[in-house]
Amino acid sequence: MSADAKVYIKGRAADAHEAHHHVMPISTYLKVFGALMVLTVLTVVVSYLDLGPLALGVAMLVAVIKAAAVIGYFMHLKFDTRFHTFVFLSTLLFVAIFFTLTFFDLKTRDMMNQTWDSHAYARDAGLDQKPALRDTRPLTAEEIEHLKTHGHH
Repeated sequence: MSADAKVYIKGRAADAHEAHHHVMPISTYLKVFGALMVLTVLTVVVSYLDLGPLALGVAMLVAVIKAAAVIGYFMHLKFDTRFHTFVFLSTLLFVAIFFTLTFFDLKTRDMMNQTWDSHAYARDAGLDQKPALRDTRPLTAEEIEHLKTHGHH
């Protein structure tokens, strides 16, 4: 733009200037690319290890590190204003909160289903036998005798 060019923001004249993008050397891009490849191999290796409940956490951690590298270097967030970094980190925090709440919900569902599928639940609900939600255990001799004498409800 020429020095006398006028720009209007919300109806008011403002100084016009060009934004200059940060230019990184190719060696930096190659280093970040190499780190992403190493992290990708790590992700595949972790998928074959038997880490039990830690597997998901390790995979998520590696994914976050890879995303941060891509966003920081390839999308130039590292060289952008701190506000954009704040927005990114805030988003990451809220996603982590939502994932954590979801994991807690999934972790405790079986405990709740066991409670619902218990004799105590049936008694509290005023039922003479427990509801058939997920009861796959074999019947006891008493239960078989009860069904023979009283029929199936």
